[in-house]
Amino acid sequence: MLRGSLLNRSDPCRFSQIHKPKMEKRSLQEPDDFGKTHERMLSLDAFRGFVIGSMLLVNMTWNESVFPQQFFHVPWNDPQQGATFADLVFPWFLFIAGASIPFSIASRRRRGISHTGIVVSAAKRAVTLYLLGVLLTVAGSAYTQPLSWNNLLQWNILQLIGAAYFIAVCIWCLPSCWRIGFVVLILAIRWITMMVPSWEAASALAETRAPTDAPMGPHTWAHFDALRQIYSFEHLKPSYWKTFFSWFGASQEYLPGAAIAVLGGLTSSFLATNRTFRGASRVVLTGSTIVLVSFLLQYDYVPTGGGILGDFTIPFSKWFFSPAYCLLAAGTAMLLFVGFFVVIDLYHWTTAWWLRVWGMNALALYVAAEVTFKMVLTKWLVRLPDGESDSLAAGFLAWTEHATGSAAVAGWSFVLSWLAIWWLACWWFYRRGIFIRV
Repeated sequence: MLRGSLLNRSDPCRFSQIHKPKMEKRSLQEPDDFGKTHERMLSLDAFRGFVIGSMLLVNMTWNESVFPQQFFHVPWNDPQQGATFADLVFPWFLFIAGASIPFSIASRRRRGISHTGIVVSAAKRAVTLYLLGVLLTVAGSAYTQPLSWNNLLQWNILQLIGAAYFIAVCIWCLPSCWRIGFVVLILAIRWITMMVPSWEAASALAETRAPTDAPMGPHTWAHFDALRQIYSFEHLKPSYWKTFFSWFGASQEYLPGAAIAVLGGLTSSFLATNRTFRGASRVVLTGSTIVLVSFLLQYDYVPTGGGILGDFTIPFSKWFFSPAYCLLAAGTAMLLFVGFFVVIDLYHWTTAWWLRVWGMNALALYVAAEVTFKMVLTKWLVRLPDGESDSLAAGFLAWTEHATGSAAVAGWSFVLSWLAIWWLACWWFYRRGIFIRV
């Protein structure tokens, strides 16, 4: 699934010490004035920690007979659509990345950095994230497949986050009216591209040998793979055109992702300048309305077309970043964020520090966990109880089930051990004031 990274830091990648920001009571609305608000939103760190912990959790739950269905993605091509808890974790992190943008930009403005400098810095971060994503993409496959320049053009979690983050920063540097306009425009275009048939798309369906008894548009969700290939230009030939254009075809994901990030920035900037229960209640109302709209957009959807909006009904679809899915992700993220905000920033619930342990080193945690899983847990071999050999992860599960007689105990033991190990590692860094930042 799609994963997260620490995108809210304004300083270059380095080790640094914890410092307590000066507290100023301000209620300022304009972006330039917002930069004078120094008080840190601890709820944002805790929310980030909650999401990165959720990522580790859903990435390790692969036994559907043991773990709740909400820990698994909706099947890719049943053609079942929808959204589970696992499907929402990645866009939540996009939301968090965007929520950090106002603070990062405000910090740079206080230091006299121009908009051009801010955009250049964001571009450097985006490239760093993209290259880290490439590293994670090849970390496991390079054992069996030779490295290729094509690896640089393969999209994955961190690559998408980097692209969405950069676009969101650029939008945030524009006048405030552009931000909402960008969100509305991107989601409207995404909706239109899913609705309008075209003879090129129909031809592509035939080229990919997909069923062609329905044209491109609202009645073709049963041809999921063909649609995915068309939207990503994967049906093009020869192969080098496919590779080149499919890289740009990922805009179907990172542009809507940027819209989610911009909504995150709008939410955090509002809460930062309205640190009251009244301000929190307005965010709750907004988030609830967005969630309601998302359900209406896909209500009574069926793969062959139809629903409350007729042919305009589009399902929750992570794979297509459909408008309904984006609104569901953004609305639920708002509600979660404001929940953390009320409990931590308004009620000052200090117990949440254990979530901040994860949230303060999210990028390092994600990269380290992914590399360890791909290069150690799934590659190093151990003996199984039956004398055969398998990966370290499979060995842990097999030996635990052999000792306890329960697959459920084995599965949960593995997941909880994995979470505990990485929490302790982050806690060690947290206690020493070491934060790895991009």
